[in-house]
Amino acid sequence: MRMDTYHKEIPLISHFRKLKSSIMHNKSLTIGLLIFGIILIMAIFADIIAPYHYAQTCKDCGPEYPNCRYCPPTIQHPFGTNLLGRDMLSRIIYGSRIALLMAMSSTIVALVIGVPLGIVSGYFGGKVDRLLTMTADAIYSFPSLLLAITLAIYLSVFGDFKIIAAVAFSTAIVYAPSYFRVIRSQVLQIKEETFIKAAQSIGAGKLTILLRYITPNILASSIAIIPFNMTEAILTNASLAFLGLGIQAPTADWGYDLQDARALSKVRLYPWLIMFPGLMIFLLSFALSLIGDALNDKFNPLLRERG
Repeated sequence: MRMDTYHKEIPLISHFRKLKSSIMHNKSLTIGLLIFGIILIMAIFADIIAPYHYAQTCKDCGPEYPNCRYCPPTIQHPFGTNLLGRDMLSRIIYGSRIALLMAMSSTIVALVIGVPLGIVSGYFGGKVDRLLTMTADAIYSFPSLLLAITLAIYLSVFGDFKIIAAVAFSTAIVYAPSYFRVIRSQVLQIKEETFIKAAQSIGAGKLTILLRYITPNILASSIAIIPFNMTEAILTNASLAFLGLGIQAPTADWGYDLQDARALSKVRLYPWLIMFPGLMIFLLSFALSLIGDALNDKFNPLLRERG
């Protein structure tokens, strides 16, 4: 009984050890995951970690700062306060939720669109393949920011939801062709493999082959694209906010805080207003880029051999 249990546990333990070893030996992946993990914890536990609510106006910075406006970084407010006396550290912490929501929603939409179409195009070929390929190439050449601006204006009646929807769909639509191309090329290779021919020879249907034999073997190749997709969504959101089309007050958002600081005529006197939101956008984008490079090196053997 003990021997059976021992032998059953070995593969699982071995799998986790290999995973841990591969992460620890890849410095880029380790640093990226560490930064991303910290920001993810901030987003999940913002209500506990943040010293104030993101919309709360502080009024206890002393007589030098009436209504706590433009209070510089202190022990009480490590990141200072903004024009309305709101704690910037709290807004940074709560703003991580919007950033991750934008990134994850756009990635999910892009995956849902690009992966199934890539599978269908690569497996069936013919006119369907040509039509989908031409459509993907046309969409791929369209700037995501321009599409996001158009959607943000068109969806203006829906409040903050418009920005989340605009960024998610515009980034997803532009990035869906990336998933489509990668998945299509993988399907074209795998469908010529011997095990696919064997499945066809024993009478397996097309749906069975797609779901049981092809799909599990091609999903890993799209993983490396996900971090870059998320980075694009974060930068698109920041760009919209910088143009005044982003999340509006009092919702905590790094892009809005950047835009709000830019609009001040005395921003050079209050550098913390623009420094900390910009730093967070950079750190999250940097972390995702490190993770994406590491995953691309992992799932792209040709790139690894050339490197």
